[in-house]
Amino acid sequence: MQAWAFWRQNTRHFWQHWGSYVSLVFMTNIVISYCAIPVFGWLTATLLKWQRIPYVSYTNVGNILLKHPLAALGLLAILLAIVLLVYWQFAFLLLGIRNIRMGRPRTTRELLRATVSSLTGASPSTFLFFIGYFLVVLPFGSVLFTTPLLNKAKIPAFITSYLMANPLWATALVLFYVGAIYLGIRLIGVLPLMMLDGYHSRIAIQESWRATRHQFWKYFSRILVTLAMVTLVVAAIYLIIYCGQLYFDGTKIALLAATLNLLLMEVITEFVVCYSTILFMAVILSSHVDHEPTPMMRLNFREPAHTKRRTRVIITLGLVVISGLLVTFNLVYLNGMAISKPLTISHRGVDAGNGVQNTIPALIKTSREHPDYVEMDIQETKDHQFVVMHDTNLKSLANLNQSVGDLTLKQLTRITVSENGHQAKIPSFTAYLNAAIAHHQKLLVEIKTNKATTADLPQRFIAQYGDKLLANHEQVHTLSYRIMTALKRQDPQQFVSYILPYNLTFPYTDANAYTMEATTLNDNFIDQAAKNHQRVYAWDIDDVTLLDQMMFLGVNGIITDNLHEMQQEIKSNTDHPSYASLLLTFMNELSLETQMQ
Repeated sequence: MQAWAFWRQNTRHFWQHWGSYVSLVFMTNIVISYCAIPVFGWLTATLLKWQRIPYVSYTNVGNILLKHPLAALGLLAILLAIVLLVYWQFAFLLLGIRNIRMGRPRTTRELLRATVSSLTGASPSTFLFFIGYFLVVLPFGSVLFTTPLLNKAKIPAFITSYLMANPLWATALVLFYVGAIYLGIRLIGVLPLMMLDGYHSRIAIQESWRATRHQFWKYFSRILVTLAMVTLVVAAIYLIIYCGQLYFDGTKIALLAATLNLLLMEVITEFVVCYSTILFMAVILSSHVDHEPTPMMRLNFREPAHTKRRTRVIITLGLVVISGLLVTFNLVYLNGMAISKPLTISHRGVDAGNGVQNTIPALIKTSREHPDYVEMDIQETKDHQFVVMHDTNLKSLANLNQSVGDLTLKQLTRITVSENGHQAKIPSFTAYLNAAIAHHQKLLVEIKTNKATTADLPQRFIAQYGDKLLANHEQVHTLSYRIMTALKRQDPQQFVSYILPYNLTFPYTDANAYTMEATTLNDNFIDQAAKNHQRVYAWDIDDVTLLDQMMFLGVNGIITDNLHEMQQEIKSNTDHPSYASLLLTFMNELSLETQMQ
């Protein structure tokens, strides 16, 4: 069957039985999002508090394994429980969709029993394959199918950016993506064979590999057409809503229209999430047709009329109740109370390449644009002074294959660095700080570690710069937990943020703030930080779509390489925006992925 005909046939069938399909996907997501996720979060937080582990990151994995074996075992048990639940969700959706397609001969209780049987009958190798398939293959198709249980199974954006900046790594990453897509298509039949037919993973892999020989484009084109049509339909609906609101903004019912339009957007997005999930599952099930005892894929049956009516009534009532709960939030959002006005923080002291990062000429240029803070980096030198530099090696900016920790401050400040068509000398932190004070520019100072870093760095840093930092309201942040805690012990009045590249679970530290990479940042993290009177700074926020999402979440500050553009977007969002503009901002937040998390 051609991709277009496949999409059209399955879309028609979805609309004929939308009540059953929406109830299946929506209720499954509700149970996971509002029951399972909070339980796993509570278990993780309780375990870490019991074992007195303040945070979990790649920087302390070794410490947890060596000094907290009970915590390591507990975290592993929680991870295995999450994997089991993801397996259950996928199996339940497959069984439920097939049941609907066959006229719903089995009750929900029978489906649950069948799912449990699938779990108990699965071999360890089945789960190993399942974990690998989800973590390697399915994240690339998360636009069509995702689960809040795996919302942290992402590659952080800063890692992807770093890899793409290097031609060799970029090529390797592209080849990995291509290989993952090819492997995912060739093994598309493995999960239904294991979950529906009880095949051993090895046999299921062999059978799927055989069945998809010379069939790659058939399945891949079905996914592409489905993705394209979902994107076009959502874009068209949002455009109509936006244009309609532009008209209503000039009338007396602007707020009422905006509230209804926002409600409509929320309901449509949830509906589209269910639709795209069903279509994605239809592609997977289409690889299983040869093993079906009945011609399931012909879709020539009819669901009993009374069952269809009952299901649609229940779903409609549920949507009405949920919609009523959303009205209050809609009014708050549309009156501007749900969008924060974050601090603007210039990353490495530059804006859109207006100078060499971490140099005084770039600082002076950027300060004229009045960012709330300029974020910059310092390292310890061979003679235990402080120099302004991000990389631990000078190769990138100075074309010198030497480490910062191997040179004295005097040697470093004689070196010229080049970037973006500009040149400047490497500055000492003393000179950079004085220049910032002279231009009334506050700093967010990142303390980085290198081979020259000494154990008494926090004490010497506070002794040398503490009073000046406090007097001029500067802030500090660092990726080193040891340095962060030492700075707070040495001078509790200093504002110190702890940098986290990954949000696995909320940390409990003495930090005044958390500088969080945006990929895994969510509203739960920000809410918990607010309860602890801690700020959240998001990095790197370089496009308006991501900025809108961060503002909607309520971050306290954004670190950006595109300062002027972000300042303009913040002004547009907060300086008496029209209701149409607020809806446009909300559209950036209502992506398929964020709705499932």
